[in-house]
Amino acid sequence: MSQENVEIVRRGNAAFNAGDVDTFLEVLAPDAEFQDLASAPDQSPVVKGHAAIREVWTLWSAAFDEFRADVDEYIDRGDVVICAVHWLGKGKGSGLSVDTHQFDVYDLHDGRIVRARLGFGSQAEALDAVGPRARRRRS
Repeated sequence: MSQENVEIVRRGNAAFNAGDVDTFLEVLAPDAEFQDLASAPDQSPVVKGHAAIREVWTLWSAAFDEFRADVDEYIDRGDVVICAVHWLGKGKGSGLSVDTHQFDVYDLHDGRIVRARLGFGSQAEALDAVGPRARRRRS
């Protein structure tokens, strides 16, 4: 089951990078929760549900000409997938650049992402956030 979870996160990432919000939302549970540990000051650090996630997507799309998440590594931990991510972006008008490496954690249940926690500074921090259950691979 865990390799299937990696593929679900991979599909979501591909949809995000393609700008396909509808396909992105398909991999999320209807009440999925996203927590951005480095959210912009004018945005809530936690959003829940498809409508709220779509709204954040729209805000980020309006702010950036280019914005993508290149996953360098998918770390399989059963019902948790940790991604080593290189976020890249260029702001509309301002030319503000985003170029950061971080670890994002996705919790999955019944074939969908139920929670995402974005913005850990290291793999160790991401592992600590999910606790001991994520330190071992499940068979």
